[in-house]
Amino acid sequence: MKEAALLIFGADAMRVALKRQDIIATIVGPQGEDEMRLTRIPAAELRKDGALLLDAIKAQGFFPGPRVAFVEDATDALAKVIGPALDEWREGDAQVVVSAGALRKGSALRKLFERQPGRRALGLYDDPPSRADIEADLKRAGMAAVSAEAMND
Repeated sequence: MKEAALLIFGADAMRVALKRQDIIATIVGPQGEDEMRLTRIPAAELRKDGALLLDAIKAQGFFPGPRVAFVEDATDALAKVIGPALDEWREGDAQVVVSAGALRKGSALRKLFERQPGRRALGLYDDPPSRADIEADLKRAGMAAVSAEAMND
C-alpha cells in the first residue's frame, strides 16, 4: 500500500514550501500540474467547504498517473475536516499532502498523521544549513563556482 497522506510542518514557511514542492513533484512528476493531477486546496477554502478534500481525493483524473490533493496552510482547526476525509482514502485515490506551520507535539493535526497506518508526519525544525548543505544546494542549482568571499558572507 502506498502512503495515503503526508503532513509537512514547521516554523519556517519557506522550508516547508520547498519540501512540499519536492514531494509533490516526486509523486506527480514534472507534468503533473499541467495534466491536472494536482488539486490545491487553501485552508480558508476548506474551512468554507469541508467536502473539497474528499472530492479531490476521490476525483478521477483525465490523465493517467498518480494524483495529489494538497491542503495548504492547515491548522489544528481543520483536523475535524481532514480526519474524516483521510478515513475514506482507498488505494487508487489521490495522495494527500498537507502543509502547516509550527505544530506542538499534542497537536490535533499531528495526531491524525502520526498515529495512523499509511499516514506520515514530517517536521522541519530550525536547524540552519551547514556550509556543506549550502555548497550542495548551489551545485544542484548550477552555481558550483561561488567565490570564497561570497560563501563567507
